[in-house]
Amino acid sequence: MALQRTAGVVIHLTDYGEADKIVTLYSPTLGQWTGIAKGAKRSIKRFVNKLELFSHLDIDYSDQYALPIINQAELINSHLALRQNYQNYTAATLVCELFRSWTHANDHDPQLFSCLIWILERLCQHHAWQEAMVLFLIKFYSRLGYQPNLLVCATCQRLENHSGPFRFQASHGEIVCRKCQSATSAVMLSINTVKLLSKALVLPLDKLNRLRFTPSSTNEALALFKHYDRYLLDREGPSWNFIKT
Repeated sequence: MALQRTAGVVIHLTDYGEADKIVTLYSPTLGQWTGIAKGAKRSIKRFVNKLELFSHLDIDYSDQYALPIINQAELINSHLALRQNYQNYTAATLVCELFRSWTHANDHDPQLFSCLIWILERLCQHHAWQEAMVLFLIKFYSRLGYQPNLLVCATCQRLENHSGPFRFQASHGEIVCRKCQSATSAVMLSINTVKLLSKALVLPLDKLNRLRFTPSSTNEALALFKHYDRYLLDREGPSWNFIKT
């Protein structure tokens, strides 16, 4: 079988036996993909400092077996800075966990891959990690087809400054204004948070740095996505427990 080649970001690693590693990455051409790197823990030339979480790689692999064999890896970006800051590392770990939960083999999405590269690079640059995560999450769920409806109140179809605070209802992915609220368990959002998230939905990745979230808006938005993710998956991802909201 001829060698295959793909780029990808490592989103999970597992030791296998004494010398091997099972590597899961997200690829713009293959989606979520898993292969085994034989002798990776002993390799000096082929894999040293390459098969690490968050690493952006070009890999050569052969797929004649059920579990493809990674023959060689070329490092594009190690995203080393993520391993030197606890909060940024935690945020990047959540990103990888979300990709593992929401993506699948042979279901690739180049735009989703662009979001992955964007958030890892932004976190490496030591931008405010909470704001960066909010911007990533709004793009991520929108791309998955779970874009929250933040344009108007789902009941009265209006969005007015005096109508807040709003409640986000995860079961329908929509907001309800103060006048139309009946539930008490949904996430609370200020009008400022609603408008910022709405702007983030329409801006391209390279324009998102124009937006500035206040600490309160950042916390509200993170709480929204934590609540939304838990509802959609019917469980709470472990990494969310380390994200302060």
